[in-house]
Amino acid sequence: MIRPVAAPPPPPLLPDILIVDDDPGMVQALARVIRPLGRLRFATLGPDALRLMGESPPDLVLLDAQMPGMSGFEVLEAIKGNPLLADVPVIFVTSQAEASFEQTGLEKGAADFIAKPIRPAIVQARVRTQLRLKQANDALKQVAATDRLNLAEALKDLRESHAQLQKNAEELQIANEGLLQFVRIASHDLREPLNTVVQFIGLVQDDHGTVLPDDARHYLKLVHNAGEHMRTLLDDVVRYARLQNGETEPPTPVALAPLMAELCDALAAQLNATGAQLEIGELPQVVGHASLLSQLFQNLVTNALKFVPPGSVPRIEITAQTDGGMATISVRDNGIGISAEGQARLFQPFARLNLRREFEGTGLGLAISRQIAEAHGGTIGVRSQPGEGSTFEVRLPLG
Repeated sequence: MIRPVAAPPPPPLLPDILIVDDDPGMVQALARVIRPLGRLRFATLGPDALRLMGESPPDLVLLDAQMPGMSGFEVLEAIKGNPLLADVPVIFVTSQAEASFEQTGLEKGAADFIAKPIRPAIVQARVRTQLRLKQANDALKQVAATDRLNLAEALKDLRESHAQLQKNAEELQIANEGLLQFVRIASHDLREPLNTVVQFIGLVQDDHGTVLPDDARHYLKLVHNAGEHMRTLLDDVVRYARLQNGETEPPTPVALAPLMAELCDALAAQLNATGAQLEIGELPQVVGHASLLSQLFQNLVTNALKFVPPGSVPRIEITAQTDGGMATISVRDNGIGISAEGQARLFQPFARLNLRREFEGTGLGLAISRQIAEAHGGTIGVRSQPGEGSTFEVRLPLG
């Protein structure tokens, strides 16, 4: 006799999270960060958000405080005034940093605040905390009175953990601001004497190079190259610190085709010196910052020109595909390739996979590229095998 096998229990439903923001780019950025944490719904206007909540109350709402028409504060008041929605936690997503603004939101019932530009780790931590609080609160309503004391204690621990998380986030912000200020000061104080050294070495080379012994000219060239390398390193450190601190202007539409044309002009000397073959396909328009995107693709193209086997002519192909409101720009090369172990730490600051005497660099180029991509609500990744070249893929929101 064959006994029927019991079907496994269905997996638990993920929490229902509603993102309300009139900026499609911000909606995409938030969705990318918290998609693993729940089932997502979206609204761009306050009335649409209230309609969706009326159809099915969510477990958490991420709400833009500044929206046209019905503001985030008005949406929050409507939520807290509805007995069926009053217990739904609401996290304000805002670019306002004034204490009075935050106080008003908390008084109206907001559970937490997330500042723009968003930091993925902080967003995930705060969303997880509010979902846990909501889950504990829902459970508290269902259990018997004898169990409520234990749940209340757990809820208290969660609140204390949340308070500690907020404190840690504030301390981290202060530390980041202090680090950025230090980098700015150090860059200025180091740059001035460094510029003097490089400039005077250049004058000596120009004015007296022909009468100097060969070894003296060689030593001066080494010092000059080291000074230029130091200036590049200072620039990269400052740029990386600013990106880490979220220092970017409001995004605008950026046409990638003319941006790449300007980049080719800027790299004309390197392209000619290496005899590189560069093919650029049709490129879309994205949303972002032209100067930062130019820096990102300059880093990728420069690496493709640099990391090639001895005696090889660099071949670079830049193409694009669009899908679901995002553009994927691929930069493919015929370079030395990257091992799986190297790919795991490729985008870390100061990561170097090759000896400096083999390939020059500061070790910050790809870390900066990753920061730029993430600052645009996008991503950057690589597919590669040693000896078979590499393909870097940059995903950015379409304009």
